Amino acid sequence: MKIARQNKLEAQLAATEVELVALLRESLTHTAVHGDMLFFNSQYSPDNYRPQWFSTNSEAILSLATECLALRDQLGMARHGSPGQLYIAACTEATDTSNGNRRGPRQLAAWLMSELGPN
Repeated sequence: MKIARQNKLEAQLAATEVELVALLRESLTHTAVHGDMLFFNSQYSPDNYRPQWFSTNSEAILSLATECLALRDQLGMARHGSPGQLYIAACTEATDTSNGNRRGPRQLAAWLMSELGPN
């Protein structure tokens, strides 16, 4: 990959991850208190949930997380521990109805906030 293209993708990734983390922090605070369905969206949803029950931010967060992961793949960067990967991991756990010990939205929000670290 050419240096100019790599620099452009790195800048795009940095900006997208900043936007993702800002939206996550805002949304996670609300979810930790109210327990809304932040981790359910068009891609991660149990069969018995209706889209109108989902958080209004969940689709925007999913889109940003997916974009961040795609950019990391293009750059050959690790996904593990990145904000996008952490959100997808929380969505995966939230929708795993076969796991009777999965965390609810409040616990997942608290976990994700701790993983993202301080502002």
